[in-house]
Amino acid sequence: MVKPKPIIIISGILVLIGIAITAYQSQTTSENLSNQQNTLAIGAQMVVTKGMNPENNQNGVYSIQITDFRNDDNVKTTVIDPVGTPLITKTITKSPIQEMFKITSSGNYTLQIENHGQREIQVLGIIGYYPQGIEVADISGFIALITGLSGLAVGMMYLIKNRVRSN
Repeated sequence: MVKPKPIIIISGILVLIGIAITAYQSQTTSENLSNQQNTLAIGAQMVVTKGMNPENNQNGVYSIQITDFRNDDNVKTTVIDPVGTPLITKTITKSPIQEMFKITSSGNYTLQIENHGQREIQVLGIIGYYPQGIEVADISGFIALITGLSGLAVGMMYLIKNRVRSN
């Protein structure tokens, strides 16, 4: 006869570990990013700035999401390094977008978003360090959650099965 209580306890612990890994990964990611959400009027711009140092991480990332993006929207984005040199200049053709860039010097990196379109738009701009080792945390958190939830289901089935037998 299989004892369901140890299975349920171990599975519950795995679920808690999976949740903790996911929360840690989320916290680490958000600490490394600056974001701003604005409604941009026609001809307006917004700026998102993040202080970065290549000694911490040489990979930067920016992301832009436009709510209700349309093909006729005309949005231009520029990533500017600490000395004022544009690293990337791009017209947005889809939403969301995410691209990486190299962090070469220490200082404030700026994401500048300009609305050259014919309507007001809602924009979320994000810039910061590209998270290192995030894939490992994602996979291990997911595996712990799935294993724990599966174990809970199996443990509950055995618990119900054993109670039916004892009645």
